[in-house]
Amino acid sequence: MKRPYYIFSSGRLKRKDNTLYLYKMDGNREPDDHPLSDGAPSGLCLTDKSAIPIEQVEALYCFGEMDLNTKLITFLCQHHVPIFFFDYYGNFTGTLYPRDSLLSGRLRVNQAQHYLKPAWRIKLARVFVEAAAYNILRVLKYYQTRQSGEDQMRLQAGIERIEMLRGQLDVMTEVPALMGIEGNMRDTYYTLWPAILGQGITEKFPFDKRERNPPSNELNALISFGNALCYGSVLRQIYRTALDPTISYLHEPGDRRFSLALDLSEVFKPLLVDRAIFKLLKTNVIQPKHFEARLGGVYLKESGRQLFVQHWDERLRTIIQHRALNRKVSYERLIRLDCYSLIRHLIDPNKEPYTGFKMWW
Repeated sequence: MKRPYYIFSSGRLKRKDNTLYLYKMDGNREPDDHPLSDGAPSGLCLTDKSAIPIEQVEALYCFGEMDLNTKLITFLCQHHVPIFFFDYYGNFTGTLYPRDSLLSGRLRVNQAQHYLKPAWRIKLARVFVEAAAYNILRVLKYYQTRQSGEDQMRLQAGIERIEMLRGQLDVMTEVPALMGIEGNMRDTYYTLWPAILGQGITEKFPFDKRERNPPSNELNALISFGNALCYGSVLRQIYRTALDPTISYLHEPGDRRFSLALDLSEVFKPLLVDRAIFKLLKTNVIQPKHFEARLGGVYLKESGRQLFVQHWDERLRTIIQHRALNRKVSYERLIRLDCYSLIRHLIDPNKEPYTGFKMWW
């Protein structure tokens, strides 16, 4: 069975005899902009190698420095294996996206038409925001029943405000206005995180608002890293369909970005990213020692990134009973099913309208 491989070691990936080999480097990784860097991975290349059977690889996540060559890239593209790269600080930096193998001209035309016709585009954009709001509320209501006193009252007030904002979605006729509502809901949601986490955790990880570029504190660092993983997971599932990842509806399509993955990520962040962060903090898996301050921001150390990725991989493989399909599916499979639902809408929006994934448990 294929699965994603997460590589934290620096080294050299090679193709040999139709198998992937990782030659690890001996030494600590230096920052990418280190003045003494000669462009090669930090440290000395070891002769020991680890084999990675290509038949078992669905995607590669490179968190260390990695040397690649065109033979390897050709080999990976022949096997439809995307690679996701992260910089020294754990920021997502880019994707090697193999040529599309599942092509559908009819779907691509329909996808473009749904972007070009304002009434069709706003309908889909509204669904993405509505589904994201629904899942945020599910998370808040889940934790509200587990809190008491002032925290419970704060969560109730936040739920009512997000419900009020959610009620405005139907009257919005422009995508920027929808983005504004979505931003207000997110801001309200993040102000409630101290009430979800409780006093003890909040004292160790103060948090009052979302700040990026760079993350201003530990929780912002966790959110940024988790969102990058979510984006990569969604993009991997889009690649397994005939959807064009550059044509989107909520986020504006642009150059050099897969904006449809941003649209779908909004729907899955509450389930995959936010609840993963709460679990890691409430169980003391992630602690203040797993962060470091650099370049005016706060970032996860490699040890922290490894813990997060380990939990992330387990989370994606979590199995639930699908209510409509009446069979067991993984969290990761839910993303693919949402892609299929979007495809059915694009082909015939009247027959089976896209509603966005909504948590039912």
